Amino acid sequence: MIRIVLALLFIVATFVALVLFPDIASQPVRIEVLGWLFETRTGMFILLIIVTLTLLWSLQKAFDLSINSPKQMWSRLRSGSTKRRESRLKEALATWVDEGKGHSQKLLKRSKGIIPDWLHESLVLAWEKPENFPKMDDEKDGPLIIALKARLATDDASTLNLSTRQHYLNAWLAVHPAAPLALLRKAVLLGDMGEYAEQVQILEALIQNNKNITKLKPLLAKALANLATKDAANKLVHLRKANRLMPNDAQVTRQLAQALADSGDSSNAERLLLDYLQQHDDIHTAQAALKYLSFDALKNFKRLDKPAYQNTYAGRWLRMMLAHEADLVGIAKDTLDAMLEQSPTPLLWQTKGDWFAAEHEWEKATSCYQKSLIS
Repeated sequence: MIRIVLALLFIVATFVALVLFPDIASQPVRIEVLGWLFETRTGMFILLIIVTLTLLWSLQKAFDLSINSPKQMWSRLRSGSTKRRESRLKEALATWVDEGKGHSQKLLKRSKGIIPDWLHESLVLAWEKPENFPKMDDEKDGPLIIALKARLATDDASTLNLSTRQHYLNAWLAVHPAAPLALLRKAVLLGDMGEYAEQVQILEALIQNNKNITKLKPLLAKALANLATKDAANKLVHLRKANRLMPNDAQVTRQLAQALADSGDSSNAERLLLDYLQQHDDIHTAQAALKYLSFDALKNFKRLDKPAYQNTYAGRWLRMMLAHEADLVGIAKDTLDAMLEQSPTPLLWQTKGDWFAAEHEWEKATSCYQKSLIS
């Protein structure tokens, strides 16, 4: 198209020049070639050259049209050479990568013909701004375009409400039923909707297919823990499975311990929490364990006489609390003072305040509570 415009401008400029300078146009021209003598005027000679070139160009395009469809012919006239279209595509890609938007769409349209139409359509869609995503048209859009539109629309789930997310994901799965990313996003959506049973089914199927196991295990463990809150009959089954998936998850461990205790299996609940504390310094797990261990404080105080508990903050706190419950007041107070000197946390100050309050030493208790607020 650019070449045609330039050629037309050149012809117009030539005619204007001949009209403005008639003396030059009327000057004779004499050409002798292979014994042939050709005489004419300058203006007619120039016009003859233009007509000859135009005729040759028309013959070439007629030949092209005979072997190509009119659509292909128009595409070649409009877009220029393959090399120029390829450079436009490279420039569009660089603009999109560097700027994220800008003139990439215009350049991409000018590169049409260098890549297949289906890929060109996909790139145009992928490079659109999120707010400009066209709606899905089941009659017009092919399966790939439907899947791509849904993929792009659900990239940032926070911008969509639950029903819209569900609409896009269902359309995606309708054309690509086994798409792992679509299934993963559907599982996350089901979790947000509270449909934990179906969420667990999808995540378990993905894990069986070895799709992103490392990423899926925490999601499945959380889904099982949530399902346990709704499915009381199978609570222990779900929580045990979640604990096997994520043995280092403190919240799942505490939930399983509580479920075990509720079922009457307090010994396994204690063992589970203490095993966790031997490997992790988690004060919340220590506080959960205290509820079960305080029934036989002296015995359990002796159980914690191990370096694994004495060398962590949570383990020392639990051992100190058991000493206090077992009336080993001296050991408990010495441990508390040593821990306060090392790390004066709000929990330790509050504990000391509770002990003073139990002894009716209100001023000291108040001082400790104040320190817990500003620690």
